[in-house]
Amino acid sequence: MSELTINLAQHQFDDGSKIFSDADICLKNKNFIFAKNGSGKSTLSKIIKAQKQADFDVQIFNGFSSLIGENENLDAFALAVNAGENEEKIKEKSQQVEEKTKEWNSINEQITKPEADGENLFTKLEKAQKVFKNKDETIKFFRTRAAKQISEKHNPVIVENARSYQAPKFKGEISKAKLLQNTEIEQFKQTLKTEEKTANKIIYHSPDFDKYLKSVNEILASKVEEEIAIERISDNQAKRHFAEQGLAIYKDTHNEICAFCGNVIEDTKLEELKRYFDADKVKALKDRIINGKSIISQEIEKLNQVNIVVSDFYPSLKGKASEQKANIDTLKREQLNNFWDILSKALDDKEKNLFEVSDDLLISLPENLNFDDYNDLVDENDTFTQNFTDEQIKARNELRYHEIKVLLDNENYAVEISKLANLKSSQDAAQKAVDDQTAKAKALELEISTLQAEIEQLKPKAEQQAIDHINEKLRQSVPWELHFAGSEDEGYYNVLQDAKERSVKLLSTGEKNIIAFLYFVEKLEEVKEEQNGKPKIIIFDDPMNSNDDTMQYLIITELQKLYQSTKDGYKTKFNLQRDHLIILTHNVHFYLNVQPQGYYKENKIDKNEDGSLKLNGAGKPKLIETSKYDKNNFYRLQDGKFKLIKTETDDFKTNYDAIWYELQSLVDNDLRNSMLNSMRRIIETYIGFNSLNRDEFYKGKEQYLKLFNVNSHLAIENISAESFTESAEELKQLFKQLFIDNNAEDHFKTHWKEVQNEQ
Repeated sequence: MSELTINLAQHQFDDGSKIFSDADICLKNKNFIFAKNGSGKSTLSKIIKAQKQADFDVQIFNGFSSLIGENENLDAFALAVNAGENEEKIKEKSQQVEEKTKEWNSINEQITKPEADGENLFTKLEKAQKVFKNKDETIKFFRTRAAKQISEKHNPVIVENARSYQAPKFKGEISKAKLLQNTEIEQFKQTLKTEEKTANKIIYHSPDFDKYLKSVNEILASKVEEEIAIERISDNQAKRHFAEQGLAIYKDTHNEICAFCGNVIEDTKLEELKRYFDADKVKALKDRIINGKSIISQEIEKLNQVNIVVSDFYPSLKGKASEQKANIDTLKREQLNNFWDILSKALDDKEKNLFEVSDDLLISLPENLNFDDYNDLVDENDTFTQNFTDEQIKARNELRYHEIKVLLDNENYAVEISKLANLKSSQDAAQKAVDDQTAKAKALELEISTLQAEIEQLKPKAEQQAIDHINEKLRQSVPWELHFAGSEDEGYYNVLQDAKERSVKLLSTGEKNIIAFLYFVEKLEEVKEEQNGKPKIIIFDDPMNSNDDTMQYLIITELQKLYQSTKDGYKTKFNLQRDHLIILTHNVHFYLNVQPQGYYKENKIDKNEDGSLKLNGAGKPKLIETSKYDKNNFYRLQDGKFKLIKTETDDFKTNYDAIWYELQSLVDNDLRNSMLNSMRRIIETYIGFNSLNRDEFYKGKEQYLKLFNVNSHLAIENISAESFTESAEELKQLFKQLFIDNNAEDHFKTHWKEVQNEQ
């Protein structure tokens, strides 16, 4: 079948960096790729899917999290994408349907006419409408009569157009009715004599103090891990700060005399300090601090620009303006002294202490500045700037409002309108109650229908055949099996062990992974309508993860059955003539065992480019020897490059060789605890293969045996307090010396050299 070419040159991250240096990678029918964690396996899977999903059915297995969902209430699980999340939604939506149905029944009884005598929302509305109508007609007659009396007033005339002043205008001005006092008239006169004043509003957006405090505390909690160790300063912040100040003074000098010690400063020392302090992590943290200080300075400057000028207000408002100014100035001082200055000083101190974690700031957040009251005062001040004509209009209006007030009081209008308002409120409340409940009932009907449809979509579908096949494959490897949790029509499963249900919460990561893996393999033969008969690209991204040896063997066996496609049940999952398989792994043991095994070399008739047979000297067809490396692609991904393995001699040879390769990689990356584990495994294999006595092998260096055994089982490399201080190179030399002491130096040199050549 034809080969696939995957374009790697176009892929890059948001910051412009690229993980792969190769322009492309060629994929055959079957591909086995060894790549350490973090080297780009998952990225490659995503690239393949993005480029080929239009023409291929791209299936990717990358662990159990996307296939298994647990149901805590049933103590069961579903095998489907997002099954756990869906089940939680089903429970929530079913409860909502029950509650909403009860609510709808209750509402419907209130908004329809009762069959017998009784009272509900419907009857209350009818009664309220009748009482309101009678009172409203009485009040309308009064307003018509009062409008006519106002329009006929003289000395002075208090309406501009007597004919146009009728009941609607009278009604519109009732809310403005009030009696005039002599002091108010005097105040109008004083206002006309007052010089015009103008005050400006203040538009100020308060910063998010919590965000600033969290950002500063994140910086304080950061520290730079030394990329280049300098023992003379690494353990002392004061020494580092002294060295950094010295570097700033002498970094551009040559053979300068140190002002402190009087010795010539070596160029190599300067370069060493430059690499130490110019490291990307140091620069990144410094840039964060500088940027933070700059932003805080901007906030302080913005705050200092806020100012209230009391003299811009009219005399009657100056008292309020002074009070606003005092309040704002107090809040400004609190923000400056108790917040911004503290944050700024903390960043100054952190800039001198990049290699240690600083204590969090535990301070209260200041109160925000609020200028709503002040800006309202500015609006009030602006009303005094209206011209004289406006004041005359206002005076005439005030007199009319006075006469309206007299008529209203004589008629006891306030009491009557209050009664009408109460009746209107009762009618509106009754109408609103009916309308609200009617709308709510309709909304509930739609919600119930939508929820029921969503529940049906979320329910998992039972897959009896898939479960039977998974159980069959697990039967020789685990003491439990999967079975339906309840009806076989529902897609929920749990674990049965020793005739008892076992909690799915007790399933290990490896057990979950093998269930998901087998389910993924089962679903490969499922025909999806949207794929429309497309060939498959099947990608296994580190399929073996946290599994014991039995599970590893089962996964390897399943993958070999899949890509060989010689057994019933696998031919429909992987078609040797049209599908592609990519297996990515970081595990050398898995890489060696999952690939084709046994005698795989064979003779093949050689052909010319035009398809004709090539003949040997005897006139017979010429035969050439082929191997699994001709039929399949084997790659080793390292440092962004895909190394194509063309022959057996280029590949890993044994699991023992693989451990040596693993050790070299760990040394290069300074992973010391993991180095001890690999060293222990190599020595144990060497001792066992050569039938050596362990005590004799470690004779005189028993402390190294303890070092290997204790530290090689630590789960985390970067621990805060280590029980040994040797560097990676020192551990390597210690390891080498053990072989020298046991007359096996050549063995060490051979394997170490071979591993380096592999690089």
